Amino acid sequence: MTEIRYRRILFFQAIFLIVLALITFILFKENSKPIQFLIVWIAAIILNLIYVKRYALPTRSLLRKIRSSAIDEDLSWAEIEESIIRKDVAFNKQKEAFELENLKYKRLLDSLEDPVCILNKNLLIIYVNQAFGALFDFADQKLPFPLIEITRNLEFQEFLKSSIGQERTSRRSYFTFNQLQDPHKTFFDLKVFPVDNLSNYLCLLHDVTERKMADQMREDFVSNFSHEVRTPLTILNGQMQNLKEALLKEDNFESRFAQYFVKIDNNTRRLINLFNDLLRLSSVESKKDIIKESVNIEEMLTYLTQDLLTNYPNKKILFDILLDQKVFFVDYHLFEQVLLNLIDNSLKYIEHNGVITIRSHHEDGWDHLVIKDNGVGIPEDQINRIFERFFRVDSSRSSEIEGTGLGLSIVKHIIQKHDGRIKVQSKLLEGTSFTLSFPCN
Repeated sequence: MTEIRYRRILFFQAIFLIVLALITFILFKENSKPIQFLIVWIAAIILNLIYVKRYALPTRSLLRKIRSSAIDEDLSWAEIEESIIRKDVAFNKQKEAFELENLKYKRLLDSLEDPVCILNKNLLIIYVNQAFGALFDFADQKLPFPLIEITRNLEFQEFLKSSIGQERTSRRSYFTFNQLQDPHKTFFDLKVFPVDNLSNYLCLLHDVTERKMADQMREDFVSNFSHEVRTPLTILNGQMQNLKEALLKEDNFESRFAQYFVKIDNNTRRLINLFNDLLRLSSVESKKDIIKESVNIEEMLTYLTQDLLTNYPNKKILFDILLDQKVFFVDYHLFEQVLLNLIDNSLKYIEHNGVITIRSHHEDGWDHLVIKDNGVGIPEDQINRIFERFFRVDSSRSSEIEGTGLGLSIVKHIIQKHDGRIKVQSKLLEGTSFTLSFPCN
């Protein structure tokens, strides 16, 4: 078509020149003034050049490009039609493969017992599986559908809003909807993660009701058992003290019964401490909300260190305290328990003379507290286990030191309640360092 157009332009140009020559000949055949004839011909040449520049040259350039990019042999209409048909067949195959893949993933998600939905950045739900539709009873609704019309739970909406735009997976454990929407009190672990370059997000609600009930039963059992056992132990210890005072009147008491009463007293106190720690751990685990406030740790450390030193009169311990960050945003009583356990541990495992260094600073939105001692240290292969319940380092030595093996487990759970972090560094016979990190207010 372009080549035909180019030929037509040249044909009309030739006709134009012939007509112009005839007109010029008729008008000036009897005129003896060659200047006028020359002016007319110059004007005609200029018009011709403008015409060629506007129509002929672009068409010729386009024709040259087409010829350079085209194949050597001219395609017939049959070949063009056949090429189009092949492209159409290939497109239909790709479309069928895409629909098959889409159906496969849809069936996979529908087969899950956990509710799943896909929503976009505007909190419009664009896909739900059968479990999600059954949970919120909107299977017949036409998608996309606004999230706010499915559930009015503000915590759920805020969690999804905070998850939108993040590249990592957002999680929340033991989430439950309100009593009216979910009368059976189902607990879910929520997960939200991007599925295609932060445009859409997949929300998974994993039912953990049975696990929550099991944890609750375990916490209730530990709490009730510890409480019930602690009471008779306390009574037994009191009666033992009364018996000891009564026997003191005998002349040969010291030689006959002293060692037995010491063993009874030590083991009774050890059992009472064990059940107290179990109750404390159970209380920390079951505590849903903590009350954070600005706490001056300098004042807290002053009276804690003085009080704890009285328990070790035979040791000469020096406290080196330097605090750049004196105010932490924490739960007062829980944080006090953390310091009590860590400092008491350091005092226990320092031989006779030692130094406990305490430092604090603020960095990158976190408040850090470092408690370091020069005690016996922890073997490298046991550092990862020190937060396990009832685990004690070097059992032969630990038997000589009073303890339940629950102190560091309590510390770990309290730190987790604050969304904080704890780091341990230790070398055998050189000492141990605990670094506590809390998000600032």
